[in-house]
Amino acid sequence: MNTDAAHLVLYACTVLFLFCTGGSWMLQGVAYPTYHLVGEAEFVPFHQASGRRLMPVFVIPAVVACLLALALVFVRPATVPFWAALACGALAAVILITTVALEVPKHTALDRGGKSPRLIDGLVRDNLPRVVSWTAGSALLVFMVAQTL
Repeated sequence: MNTDAAHLVLYACTVLFLFCTGGSWMLQGVAYPTYHLVGEAEFVPFHQASGRRLMPVFVIPAVVACLLALALVFVRPATVPFWAALACGALAAVILITTVALEVPKHTALDRGGKSPRLIDGLVRDNLPRVVSWTAGSALLVFMVAQTL
């Protein structure tokens, strides 16, 4: 196994992307839809506590994964095709932009205004580009790792 910086970036990015792919599917299929089951009075404390707990176990790894994917465009093993690194970087950009532009405002509104079925449905709907991007990015990264073997 190569241990130069480019390979380490690729390996770390792959591990984190695979981890975040699972996390994004869990949010899509379990966490966000379950928000509908939380009572009005309990919703804000529940949502705030959930957000705090997600920070170290999902949000920070997700941000690091996306930054590493963007770095791969500039620092990649020689055997990794540029198009693959560029595509993965583009998927990371979709994840980051969707998160900042669509999802964070909904979470902020839920923290401030309480339970909203419309916002919860929007979380599920607008998480789809992230789920697809995490999944496709993971497949691309596995392909890239295979190019280094």
